Parts: sequence; C-alpha cells; structure tokens
Amino acid sequence: MSARILGDTLSLIIDQGEDGLAHLTWFGPQAEEEMAAAPGFQCLPASPDIAVGPALLPEHGRGFHGISQVEGHCTATHRRIRLGQPELIEQDGQILLTAEDAALGLTVRTRLRFDGDVLVQEGSVSNTGAHTLSLQRAASLLLPAPDWASEVRTHAGAWGREGHPVTHRWTAGRIEQSGRSGRPGFDGGPTLSLTETNAGVAHGRWLTVHLAWSGPFRLAAERATDGSGQVLAERLFLPGEACLRSGETLDLPAALMTRSGAGSNGISTRLHARQRRQGRSLRRPVHFNTWEARYFSVAEADCIGLVKGAAALGAERFVLDDGWLKGRRNDQTSLGDWTVDADLFPDGLTPLIKAVHAGGMEFGLWLEPEMVSPDSDLYRAHPDWVLGWPETDLATGRNQLVLDLALEPVREHLFTVISDLLDRYAISYLKWDCNRDLYPATRDGVVRAGAQTEGLYRLLDRLRARYPVEIESCASGGGRIDAGIAARTDRFWTSDATDAIDRLNIQRAAGLVMPHERLGAHVGPSPNPMTGRQVSMAFRVLAALFGHFGIEADPEKVSEDDRRVLIRGIEIYKQHRDWMHAGDLLNLSEPDTDPDVQLVRADDGRQGLLRVMRVGTPMRPLQSRLRLAGLDPAARYSLSEIALDGTPTHWPLGAFSGAGLMNEGLNLDPGRALTGRLIHIERTG
Repeated sequence: MSARILGDTLSLIIDQGEDGLAHLTWFGPQAEEEMAAAPGFQCLPASPDIAVGPALLPEHGRGFHGISQVEGHCTATHRRIRLGQPELIEQDGQILLTAEDAALGLTVRTRLRFDGDVLVQEGSVSNTGAHTLSLQRAASLLLPAPDWASEVRTHAGAWGREGHPVTHRWTAGRIEQSGRSGRPGFDGGPTLSLTETNAGVAHGRWLTVHLAWSGPFRLAAERATDGSGQVLAERLFLPGEACLRSGETLDLPAALMTRSGAGSNGISTRLHARQRRQGRSLRRPVHFNTWEARYFSVAEADCIGLVKGAAALGAERFVLDDGWLKGRRNDQTSLGDWTVDADLFPDGLTPLIKAVHAGGMEFGLWLEPEMVSPDSDLYRAHPDWVLGWPETDLATGRNQLVLDLALEPVREHLFTVISDLLDRYAISYLKWDCNRDLYPATRDGVVRAGAQTEGLYRLLDRLRARYPVEIESCASGGGRIDAGIAARTDRFWTSDATDAIDRLNIQRAAGLVMPHERLGAHVGPSPNPMTGRQVSMAFRVLAALFGHFGIEADPEKVSEDDRRVLIRGIEIYKQHRDWMHAGDLLNLSEPDTDPDVQLVRADDGRQGLLRVMRVGTPMRPLQSRLRLAGLDPAARYSLSEIALDGTPTHWPLGAFSGAGLMNEGLNLDPGRALTGRLIHIERTG
C-alpha cells in the first residue's frame, strides 16, 4: 500500500512493504518525485537474514538497532513494549499510522500533514491494558534521514550570548541537541538541521526539524553502522515522568519539518509562513521599555517623565518593566505579590496610564507569574506551592523559586491576580518573563518538568481566551523560543543583551524558525550596560530595524545628534513596517562573516530593504561586490540609499537589472568598522 500527501511544492510518500513496515520513500519536491524508489535494504554479512532498516514507527526486535519510536515496559510484568505492523491510512490530505502492542494494550497513533510546505507530525500513546506502562521514549518525530546529509547544524550560547552557529561533521554516530533545564534554554532551542557539505544561506540542501514544545526536549541525528540515518524530535521524559495508567492517553507535542534546496533562506521562508498562519496578524508598534532606562528605580513622577521622552521620540507603546509591585526594590523580594506599590504609585497605575494614552501610546506591563520570592506574602502563605516542596534548602535562582503550575490552585490564583490587573487597568500588552530554570523540577521527589510546561500552556490559553492582550515571551531573554509558546504569545524578547553587534547574530539565529516581526530588537544605551561597547546610534538603529523595533535607552541621556538619528530611524521603521513584516527576510551573508548582509523583500516583490553592517575593519581597503538575491532577473530595479541623518534623506544609486544585481552585484560594503548602510530597492519594470 502507498500513501501520498502534498504541500505547496513538497510531497511525502510512504509505502508499506512486504515486511509490513511503513517506509518513507519520498520527502522532497513534487517535481522530483520520479526519483523516489522503494528502499531495497540489502542482506549484509553478520546481519539478520531478513534485511531491516529505518522505518516509520520503528522498534527493536527484528534486528534493527537504531532509535525506536516508543520505548518502555509494563511495570507489573516487566514486559517490554513491542509494536506490531502499523496500519497505514491516507485520508483527507493526511497520513495516519497506527501500531499496537496487543499484549500490553498499547496503541501508538501518528498523524502527518502539510501546513504549506511544513510537514507537521503529531501523535499520541494510549494504554487500554490492565497495567501501568512506563515509557522511556515516545518520540513526536522519527524519520529516516536523507543520505545526502553530511552535516548537522545547531546553535550554542548562554545568557546574553545566544545565537552562535555550530556545524558538526556527520559521518557516523549520534549528534544531539537537548535541553534539560525545564525551558528550551539559550542553546538555540528545539531546532536541528541536516545539510549537505558546505550548504549555506542561499545554496545547498537543508532539512530542518523543530519541536513545538517549551519543556525538556531532545533532537538527534544518528547514523547506524550500515550507513542508514534517522532524525529524532521528542519531548524528553525525566525518570518516572511518563507512566501511563490504564485508560490514559499521552498527547505528544507537534514536530515540524521542512526541507529546501536553496539553503537556510528556503527553510526560514517556509517556517515563517507557517508561524504567521498560526499567529495573530498584528501591527508592531514602536516599543519603549523602562528596564535599561531605570531598572528597579521606577516611580510615578519619574515614569511620567519617561513617557514624555518616549512619546517625543515617536514611541507607540510604553512598557513598565520590573520594580512596580509592592516592596520590589531589587530582585531579592516581593515576586508573587502582584499588587501595585502604593509608595511608588499612590493612586495605582491609573495616572501613569493616562499619561501614556495622552502621549498617544499603548500601555504594557511586565509580569513574572511563574515565579515567587521566598521573601513574599505569597510564599509565606503557600510554601507548598513551589517546586521542590517539602525538601529543605530549596535552590534559588535570581533569588526566586518556581511555582508549581501543574497545581490547579496555583493556576487559579495566577489567573485571578492577572485578571484583576487586566480588568482594573487599560493594559494592552504583557511582558511575560521567566527568569530561571527549573531545579529541582520535582514535587515530593516526583518529576514535574513536563507537567509544569502543560500547566503554563493551560494558564496562557485561558487568559488568551478571555482577554485580547498581546503577550511577549521572555525567559531571561531568549531562553524560551519555540513554536509551542509561539502559539500562545505574540512576540519574543530574543536576548537580554541589547548590544547591537551581538544582536546581529542573536536575531539571525532566532530568525531561522521565527519570523522577524516577532523578534523584539531594541536600541539600547551606549556604552552598552552588558558589554561596555560604544556603538554609534546609526549602527544601533540599523541593527534593530529588521526586527520589532523598540527603545531601551533613557531619552534624557540621548544626545541631540543621536536623537535626530533615532527619530529618523523610527520614521523609517513606521514607513516600511507593514510590508516588511509580511515579507521574507533573506540572509545574503553567511553566519560569522563580515559584513552582515540581509534583505527584507516585500511579498509582492515590488520593493525591499537591503542592510549592510560592517563590524570590523577589513584586511584590505577594496572590497568585493555584494550580490543580491530574491529578485526577478528579468526586472529592472531602482536603488537609493536611505540616510539616517542630514539631507537629502535618499541618495540615488542607479537603476539595474535583477540579473545584474544578483550575478555581478554592487560595491555596497561601507568599509569602515561599526558602520552600516540601508538601501531601498524598488522594482520599476
């Protein structure tokens, strides 16, 4: 039997062979399906008499020693799970695979479908038997890897240091990307790519897998001794976490997979389109956030002064960050007591919000609902509400503990206090923070990491169903960026590092999966409070322009010259954001190369913005031409440079053919360190 489903340009074919197993015979462009061939596994020396190889819903027992889709055993009889031959059904543009272990009463269901050109795989594991089953693995996605894959691409980093690309040569063995901290973490999250050798941003074959899950995860590529490979995406179950009692069903997080023959740009274009369909279509107002302007020193009069300064710059949303709640003067106290500090705001937040509205801006508020300070009224009243209780000497992080969101009373309390704020005040935006990992991720010694993530999802889903408020996902910056939380939020704070140089790599890495308009990018102070680097205002503006633009600096400390550049940058953002945020962001330079070159192309192809960012001093004064991409070779384009200061605001560069711009290019490298150029491209014929 054969089953086939179609994306926009990709297709997937599964054949059920004579061995009864389901084999992936094609995942690639529809136009190349003729190259698909049923796998012919050879009977090799010192191997099983019946040849085996990677299949869908694979498991051990026939001589296959790769990764199994489901692994576990019966706690009463100690019998291991062994799945029978799967049932294969093609129905309504989907492929359904069902396999059973009849002896144990276990059923594994997998559904594959296309969302555009993104393959979505979802599944569940059900126990209809008499005994509890203990699972060690229940993978969301486990598919044979293409034989052209010779490299594995991931990212690495730490707090404030996200976004460093890592390339692993993959000839044998296992390469893994995992997160065990209770949130995806700073290492790039649940994303892994397979590529052919030397593939780049605009060339070569890529296959990227992403897990839509905000808790512990594992993604891996494994090549067996016979040369066959598998790619895995799974929720990582900690010991004892996945015990299925009789009658229970475990729903697995969705896994996303796509491939491209045109480098990572092709991957991003497809994943961004899918994420946009899943999210809300919003206009992205210019942000002003109080954190790097005031840190914890927020009071009504001072904040109203910031409001006036932000409005004068052209900000459209004012976000009050940490420090507003009762007794909160530093990070050592009061988290969890979500009431306004009367000493700082005698009449609550109403006067500040009125000033924000008078300045033509929306009001946003920082919260960290998942956490609690040991020195807080909430913890004193409910010490049993935190993870780790009743163990002594609980480990704190940033002087706080983690509330157990798997508990219904905890979620009910948080829903009530957040609802009170949203009902009382005109809050259109929440910056939802999560400033520490889960440790210990237990309650009475029982693992709660996955239940914590599920509890967070339930709380967010309930709030979103009741309130139209926009929500930003912040986890010490970029510690929780994934499609699971993206389905419940509208924006990401990609890093606590606002250094413009660091942000070039950070934004690029996060943009592999997430569309650029959902990635907050702010103009911070100079010297930067984290790195100490001094960078011009023009460079800082350009670095923030290709994300969701915002301001983190104190307006009173911005010089008049810098003020003119910043105001001009905000005007440029407002002028172009509507088409930019519906368009494709293409990388024209490879990671870790200088200059950093990106092009945002309108979805109708009529215009674009090219950004060229030179970080270091080049070895030679004469630089190679920069070739563009994503243009129509037969069309004509007019190019003009946009000036961030002085007059005129646009400098014509000339008219050129798309073919010439892509094949020959232009001398656009600014040449000087820490400078950039912004070029507007308009199709004229």
